[in-house]
Amino acid sequence: MRRQDIIAFCLWCLVPLALFFPSWLMPDTAMSNFGDLYAYHFPLRHLTASSLQQGQLPFWNPYIFLGLPLAANPQSVLFYPVTLLSHFWPLSLAFSWDYLFHVLWGGLGMFLLARKNALGTCASLLVAVMYGLSPFLLYRVTEGIPTLLAGLAWVPWLWLALQSGSWLLLAGSLALQFFSGHQQFMVVNLLGMAAWVVVRRSGRLLAGLAAGGCVAVLLASVQWALTLEFLGRSVRSRWPAAFTTAYSVGLRELATWVMPGGLGTPLAGTWSDVPSVFFETCGVYVGLVGLILALWRLVGKRPVLAWVLILLGLFLAAGGRNPLYRMAVEGTPAGYLRTPARYLLLSLLGLVFAAGGEARALAGRVPAWVRLGVVLLVLGDLAWWIGPYLKTESSAAFLEPRPGVAEVIAGKPFRVLTDPALAAPNKTMFYRAMNVNGYEAFYLADFPAYAARAEGRPAADASRGYVTEFSSPEMRRAGVAYFIDLAGMRRANRGECRLAVYEGPDCGKAAGSADLVIERPERWVVRGALPAGGRLILAQASYPGWRAFLGRRELELSRWDGIFQSVDLPPGGFSLKLVFEPTWWPELVLLAAAAWLAWLGLALREAASFAGGLE
Repeated sequence: MRRQDIIAFCLWCLVPLALFFPSWLMPDTAMSNFGDLYAYHFPLRHLTASSLQQGQLPFWNPYIFLGLPLAANPQSVLFYPVTLLSHFWPLSLAFSWDYLFHVLWGGLGMFLLARKNALGTCASLLVAVMYGLSPFLLYRVTEGIPTLLAGLAWVPWLWLALQSGSWLLLAGSLALQFFSGHQQFMVVNLLGMAAWVVVRRSGRLLAGLAAGGCVAVLLASVQWALTLEFLGRSVRSRWPAAFTTAYSVGLRELATWVMPGGLGTPLAGTWSDVPSVFFETCGVYVGLVGLILALWRLVGKRPVLAWVLILLGLFLAAGGRNPLYRMAVEGTPAGYLRTPARYLLLSLLGLVFAAGGEARALAGRVPAWVRLGVVLLVLGDLAWWIGPYLKTESSAAFLEPRPGVAEVIAGKPFRVLTDPALAAPNKTMFYRAMNVNGYEAFYLADFPAYAARAEGRPAADASRGYVTEFSSPEMRRAGVAYFIDLAGMRRANRGECRLAVYEGPDCGKAAGSADLVIERPERWVVRGALPAGGRLILAQASYPGWRAFLGRRELELSRWDGIFQSVDLPPGGFSLKLVFEPTWWPELVLLAAAAWLAWLGLALREAASFAGGLE
């Protein structure tokens, strides 16, 4: 980058700093959002960070849905470097800097990509503004989903790596994008890059894309292997088409490409659907002047890549309105990518690339002050539109603990059931209380059937549990001791089972009682005595990776009652240890560590070679 490039980009950085002010300065404020930040990401990241601060790897989350894997959940962002912020700063401040960093990172990547394609400083600044300040990116802040914004921030860096011919940069960027927590945008962007390779008919680019992808698989093996196993055992593996085609885009949403509020807005109360549909389907706005530049290029020069990206994005974003899309995703792994509207990323890139091409063509025909004026017009347009969506608020009201509730349930070896009317059932993670209900992007496929038995009707959807019958036999077996309602707490029927009981009627009390100590989520110790031997029932969701040891002898765990674990014990007293470690964990760690060391060595050699070439 030349000096004027650095100055221009630094001036642009002042805009996100202003839009996010004062959240990045004040620890007790957060970006205003429609709920996901407090309902999901705050508790999840708090659990991950606090576990690491205690020197423990957070493999298991026992605090919602009868237990489920934690490290395997990509949105725990356990291996993503930026989340180190949450280990050292208050969470509200960490999230604000997370948002700010990724907006700046995405803008910088697009600026460098434009310079790589011989765009001048003004034209490069224009495409950085169109992408970095696009509602498609910044609506993710209002949604309260930092992982979506993080995934989008890496998109231009992948294009830059591919066009630069650096499979090392491509592999590293792909791995970090995977670690950032939301892989759908990675898949969508790879489709666009593959389309570009096809358009260019370049064997070299194809080889670079393949090499970068293969190395990225090794670099990210410590995450994707866990996630793939989790997905295959999650509710997403059994989703009906109604879930896989939610958030499909129709013709009317195209009006928001010209008038972003043309169909109404959640802020004004004029949007007729749920807010998330607006944020997912109505974000492709690049400024009116930016759109005019893109259309001028598309009609006049007909750039093949831009047209391919725009049309491919629209075709896939149609989702349930597209019969071919429904056929492709129903009953296939493609159904894991729940939200078709996110394919609009390709259309956004097509518009940005087209506008950048036109700006480059105009560079020699119009004066510099006109080019700068165009940049300022687009910047002002986007900042004016997105500004009202980027408000700060005090986070205290959403995170304030209830001492009375915490005193009774915090860290206790029983479960609670929260009223489905509570918007944040995951807040029980703050108390380290185990909740039957929860809110999760994907959870174990066994839970909905168990919840339906407890409720007498379906009691779970794609992301939440809605169980209310806290005194049902199923909730008793789950160890539910309290029902927490909107007003506070009330005690459930005193017939609940303990989390570790002997098989038999009345929670096996005729055979005595077992003493349970939960040393940490991944380590349970049960002590007791069964003179004639018998089966021990553990009210923890069954999942590969749980192992039971009686001394040095490993016992076989089996599924019980459709979701829980059980183990057959020999006669006499026992001290049973149960531990959870993800499948092939030591091997995956060694593989990923070796891959990153090799990557770093090759990257340093490539950098030294480049520096030597400059002398």
